[in-house]
Parts: sequence; structure tokens; C-alpha cells
Amino acid sequence: MSVLGQDRAQRSFAIRGNERDVNRKALKTQAKITLKRHYWLILVLCLFAAFLGVEYGSTLWATDYQNPAVVSSSADETTVTSGAASDHLSSNGISDLLEKIIAGDDAGAKRQVEQSQKSIQDNDHDATFGRSRGVFATVLNSFSTGSVILSVTNAMSSILHSRGGAAILLVLASLAVYLFVWLFIRETYLVVSRRMVLESRVYEQVPIHHMMFPLRTRKWASIAWTMFVKSVFLTLWWLTIVGGIIKTFSYMLVPFIIAENPSIKACDAITLSRRMMRGHKWECFVAILTFLGWDILSICTLGLTGIFYSNGYKASFWAEYYTYLRGTAKQAGLQGAEQLNDTFLFEKAPADLLERTYSDARTAISEVDAQGETVSAPKGFAGWLADWFGIRIMRSKQVSAWEDYQGKMHASKTGRALLAAQMYPVRLSPIPMKDKNINIGGLNAARSYSLLNLIMMFFIFCIIGWVWEVALCFIDEGVFVNRGTLHGPWLPIYGTGGVFILIVLKKLRKHPVAEFVAAVALCGTLEYISSWHLEMTKGQRWWDYTGYFLNINGRICAEGLLVFGLGGLAIVYLVAPTLNQLLDRINRKALLCVALVLLVSYIGDQVYSAQHPNSGHGITDTGSSSVEVRQ
Repeated sequence: MSVLGQDRAQRSFAIRGNERDVNRKALKTQAKITLKRHYWLILVLCLFAAFLGVEYGSTLWATDYQNPAVVSSSADETTVTSGAASDHLSSNGISDLLEKIIAGDDAGAKRQVEQSQKSIQDNDHDATFGRSRGVFATVLNSFSTGSVILSVTNAMSSILHSRGGAAILLVLASLAVYLFVWLFIRETYLVVSRRMVLESRVYEQVPIHHMMFPLRTRKWASIAWTMFVKSVFLTLWWLTIVGGIIKTFSYMLVPFIIAENPSIKACDAITLSRRMMRGHKWECFVAILTFLGWDILSICTLGLTGIFYSNGYKASFWAEYYTYLRGTAKQAGLQGAEQLNDTFLFEKAPADLLERTYSDARTAISEVDAQGETVSAPKGFAGWLADWFGIRIMRSKQVSAWEDYQGKMHASKTGRALLAAQMYPVRLSPIPMKDKNINIGGLNAARSYSLLNLIMMFFIFCIIGWVWEVALCFIDEGVFVNRGTLHGPWLPIYGTGGVFILIVLKKLRKHPVAEFVAAVALCGTLEYISSWHLEMTKGQRWWDYTGYFLNINGRICAEGLLVFGLGGLAIVYLVAPTLNQLLDRINRKALLCVALVLLVSYIGDQVYSAQHPNSGHGITDTGSSSVEVRQ
């Protein structure tokens, strides 16, 4: 049965006498189909909801568990220490710090923060979860020790010339931040996740950028306000206990209603939810009980079955349940149901309407298809090399024409999906959204690169990496240090990593997520092997990440891998295509001469540095007087 047919079937549930009877089994069957078709998308949506604390929070209870055997505390301590050196200010410690700040005890507040920082340094014995060095560790420590609170207070007091006023302003600012995160991030995300699941039940493709729904509709503030009003009403009802239980069910459709129509007024959305749930509260309660077995299984498996199945199953089911209630309300002519007007969120648009709405996409696609009739895939060794590794030994018009065509084909996939009703038609939404034109031009990330251009990119990446490292060292220590084992202004690991990403991961360029993961793995492996090789052959290390958060044997660390992953994406989709266009404009003979000079200089530097490696302060001193060579 098609999705549209299933939707119609759900709207035709029998009304027996005065009792409306929902076919729960049919809804669960359709929910399983939706989950299977968009498994990873829905899994990630639910996982984010759990991390944000919006829902499914019990799924992550095991990650919050702390072995009481390794927790130490006393009346005078403001930190909690664990075997992983996860020292942080307790809630009492934060209160004490704020009291000292308000009382003007600057010395006491500073001493408390310094003691927390010293405790972290003294207990930083975990090889992997280092807390003494690096950007991640610095940010994490600034919050866990309270130093960020002290720094902000000092800054504000210097402006206001009042310690008490600065503390009060800090509390107000903290409250404002909390409210912003609660309303504009957490509560809004609940609406966004509902919207994404509703799209996934009808359409084969749900682009990740549709998560920007509040921004694309320019209704972020309106969504947050409606959720705020709902929360206030529900909180007041909970003062009566019984009223809170009843109204929890009455208001449960509000996020779905806003997801369909973010322009609806707050009170209208709440009233409509209450009307739609009239006569369905017990039915909804029973539906919740049917998932009790999955909840118990999730607890028994430390949340794993919840993460990988039951959370997504429940999210898909409630999307089906809302669709059922929506259909019932509109069929019965329920007051306010006319505001549920996003028709094509629940059924696919007719083909002729899509053709008229996206006529520009059809024109662009026709041009691409016409070009395809005159272009064929390159054959032989040159074609294989370009296809698998993105390398061209010599310029080839056939390869260039094919890659230009392939780039346009890939860029026009969105237009094809829209015309085939495989993706939600943004232009047919009753709420105006930002809609980019169908663009089949621009930089082609899937292209191959000439050998000459790859050589030049290698040196460009090497030099950029060298400048980056030297600049960081200058900012950190205030001195110029020629980083790397070589004497010239280049770091081969950057050039090698950049070129490897382009040629080894050529087949992944159409999949940015896979490209990111592979770039992290590839560059991390390259850096680890380079560190090991230098230590084995030279007897010392040129870098050591010991003390960095999430490091492996001090050879690689999390923040370095993150930079590699993001840098890899930048290289593949922006830097390399742009550099290629610029290099193609340069006279080939002149470019060849420059490449030869660089190659000769680089090889000479490698030969000389093999016997006389670059070393000294800031280069080979990695935090200890001597580095043990690990066999």
C-alpha cells in the first residue's frame, strides 16, 4: 500500500456508536515502515532529544552513573573527584563561589578556583581523558572549576564599578541564558523533531537542512513563545495534581500542531490540542502502556534498545497518531482544524502541480539530460584513474566534460527528487520558507585534479599547515618557532593528509558524513604512524598530546582529529575546487617551473634533515626533559 493510501486508510477508522476506536495495530505497522525507511535519521533525532533532555532522557541514565566507590567528598571540599579525574564544582561549590563573589571575598573565590584547578592537574592520570592541556580541556576546566564565572564577574565589575551589581547582573544573565536554551533550543527542538518525523512518514528523502525549520519559516520566536505558554499553563495545572495529569494529555499535540503551522497563535494551538484530544485521553494512556515492555527492555539493556530501536519506534508511532487525530478532526469539522493547513506534509502533491511549481528545475534538468546525450564516461586507464582516485596525468577533454556533466547531475538531484514527489515541496508550504533556487553550477567537488595541480596543492597545504603551527606557537609562547622536522617553511603531514583525502577518499565525496568520518580516520592514522615512526627512527617525539582531552598514547587527540575532519571537508568541497580553478588560470609552463623548484628544494631539505633534523625549544621538547622511546 502506498503512503498516500495508508494515510487515507488511517483517516477511515470506524466510529462505532459514540465511541471512536483507533486501530493501534495499523498505526504501529505504519510506524515500523517509517522507522525502517528513515532509521538513521530518526535515531539521531531521538538521540539529540535525549542529550538535550527534551525526551527519552532515561535512555542515557547509564552514562550518568558514577561508581560511589571512587567518589570522595568532605565538608570542606568543593570538588568531586573520580578515577577519571573528572573534578568539577558541585552545586554547593557553585553556591559557595557565588556567595564569596557577592560578599566581595575576591581572594577566597580566587583561591577556591585555584584549588579546583590544582585538583584537576594533580589527578590528571588518565592517559585518554586528559584534562591539563588543549582547547577542549581548557574549555571544560573553565566551566567545571568556576573560573569562567569568576572571569565574567571580574569583567563586569570593572565596567560597573560594583561587585554586588556585577554578581546580580551575572545571575540575571545566567537566567537569560537558561531561558534562551530552554525555549529556543530544547523546546524548539521538540517541534523540529516532530516536523522531521512527519516528513519522513510521507517522503523518501528528508534533507538534514530541514532541521532549520524555525529559521527557514522565520517563526523561531513564535514557536518558542507557544511552547512557553504551554509550559506555564501546564505548570499551573500541576498545582492541582489531577489537573496536571489530565492537561498533560490534553496539550500533548501542541508540538505537532506548531510543527504543521508555526504561525498559529499560542492559545489557539493549545485550545485546538485540547479539542482534538477530547475523548482520546484514555486511548492515549493505553497506547503509552503498550510501550511499557520496550521501556523495561531499554532499562535492562542500559538504554541500548531504546537508542537503537524503541525511541524511534515511539516517535514514529506518535506521528501516526497525530495524523490519525488530525484526519478525524478535519473530517468532523472541528473548530480550529482549518488552521491545520499543510496538506502536503501528509500527502504528496499531484505531479502537474509540482511541474508548474518547479518549472525552473525541470528546465535545468532538461539541459543536463541533453548534455548527457553528447557526453560519455571516459574509458581506459585515464578514466579509471580519474574515477577512483581523482587524478589526471594529462589534461583530457573527455574527462573534463564527463566530470562537468556528473557535477551537474549530482547538483540537480534535489530538483529531480522534488519533481518525483520524493521530498517535501517547500514552495507549496502555506508558510513562506527560504527556498534556494535549483543550482546546478558552482564548484564541482567530484572533479579530478591534474598531477601538476596536486603537487602544487601539496605544497600549499604544507605551507598553510606550517603557518598555522607557527602562529599558534607564537600566540601561545610569544616566540617564533620553526615547527616540524624539516628546516623549510613546510609541514609534510598537512600536505600528505590533504592530498590523501582528495585521492584515497574520492569515492566518498558524494556523502559528506562518510567523508568526514573517513577523513578523521585517515588523518588520525597518518598522524599516529608519523609520530611512531619519528620516535622509532629519531629517538624523540616532535609532538605529544599527553594531557589533552581524549588522546591516544599522546600521539593523536580529539581536538586534532576534529580539526582534521572539518579541514578535510573544507578541502574537498571548497579549498581544492577553488585552488584548482585558480591554478588552471596560470600558465602551465610557469606553474611547472615553480613546481620543479619546490620539489627540488623539498627533496634537498628531506635529505639534509635526515641527518640533521630540525630540533630545539618548542619543537622536540614535548613537556618533559626526556622522552622515552617506546618499543
